[in-house]
Amino acid sequence: MTTLTIKNAKVLATAYINAQSTRDSVTSVLNASYTAHTEKDAKATKFIIAFWGEVAKDKKALATLRALFNRVTKKINKEKGISELACTVKDGKIQEVAPRVKTGNGGGDGETAENGSSVETIKADTAIQYKSALHILERMQKAEKDEKKAEALDIAIKALASRVA
Repeated sequence: MTTLTIKNAKVLATAYINAQSTRDSVTSVLNASYTAHTEKDAKATKFIIAFWGEVAKDKKALATLRALFNRVTKKINKEKGISELACTVKDGKIQEVAPRVKTGNGGGDGETAENGSSVETIKADTAIQYKSALHILERMQKAEKDEKKAEALDIAIKALASRVA
């Protein structure tokens, strides 16, 4: 469709509207199926993996699905207090996505840990884990009705907050 006509504009607009409708439907289905997956529904898990496998046949479509699935899973994981991380499908399993962490200046003159990782990466990963744990504890504390448990959570939050700072 290279001719810029009113007719072609209408055809393109219709296709665009249909694509948006499809995206909304896929988002809704992913929300429902991932929520069911978090509740240990094996059918939902199999559905997500099968859907992912079919979409993976097209690289552009997979990139779009990956971004959509990341948003959906991260939101649901936060709401349910499961994790602060998003998920992806890898090797036929739904797995948490390791956050990207920028390290150093790229000059190769930074410290290196025994396993070959830079010390900055390890520190950043630990900080992310602590922040994630801190958010989970804070949500638990807000929801806690038992005064003793809420007090224990408050102590844990204060101890962890000092490590994050």
